Amino acid sequence: MKSGLGVVLAASMIMSASCSSTNNNADTQSEASEELSPLASLCRSIDYSDTVSLSDEGVMTRRMIDIVKLMPYTDSLTTSQELTAFFNNISSVPRSVAIVDSLGDLYLNNPASPVRNNELYIRFLQAMLSADSIADYMRLRSEENLRIANLNRTGITANNFSILDSNGLTLELFSIKAPHILLIFYDPECSHCTAQLSEIADCEKINELIQKDELVIVAVYAEGKRLVWEKSKADMPGNWIVGYDMSGVLDNDLYSLPAMPVMYLLDSDHRVMLKDPEFSSVVQWLSR
Repeated sequence: MKSGLGVVLAASMIMSASCSSTNNNADTQSEASEELSPLASLCRSIDYSDTVSLSDEGVMTRRMIDIVKLMPYTDSLTTSQELTAFFNNISSVPRSVAIVDSLGDLYLNNPASPVRNNELYIRFLQAMLSADSIADYMRLRSEENLRIANLNRTGITANNFSILDSNGLTLELFSIKAPHILLIFYDPECSHCTAQLSEIADCEKINELIQKDELVIVAVYAEGKRLVWEKSKADMPGNWIVGYDMSGVLDNDLYSLPAMPVMYLLDSDHRVMLKDPEFSSVVQWLSR
């Protein structure tokens, strides 16, 4: 269930946080004239010899807020280079790495975060894994997080799977044809899911697209309680395809479902256009 953590994070991310560390590098003046990107300037301004500061959760939180705010405006190569160097520089202080890893997950990967961004989280994890001195247990954790983040990422073909629909027919996702498919994983025992599904069902734009055969909604229950699905399937909208997962979506790691409901907007070739977006983003995309 998606929580109120987003309110806290929203407040955090608009804070005017700055990096107050002093750079002891003798080349500071020459670097200043090199047209460094804001992210590079930020990362290189940190005094990595100040281990007390690196171990301070408050200080590192402010630094991570600034880093996360700048990542969307920084090209992938610069992000990779600067964050890899950043992780190498803080790796001598294991507590600092743990703090940064936790904050990266909180801001970029948590479903409740207002700045959640799967592609930026992938860059963050890749940079951590590119660093030379990260502890083995942290590397293993990051490798697993990266594997999950890469599942059904934007721009690739979604994983196919089979469902039993409410009419008793077995369908594959790839057999469903439409200009767009809104794939929704839901749990009928989740109150947040019920509210979100009602919002989708009542959306005028969504119903207009369904009526014009420009959109198909596929709502899938993947939690494995067949009786729960059987009892609730009749409550779902009649113009949706409502299905019970027959492929073990969770057991076979076909999709990551961190907090129900989880949505994927697919195109006619079943490529992922939006991965686990807010519903407002789905409507905005389909209204273009």
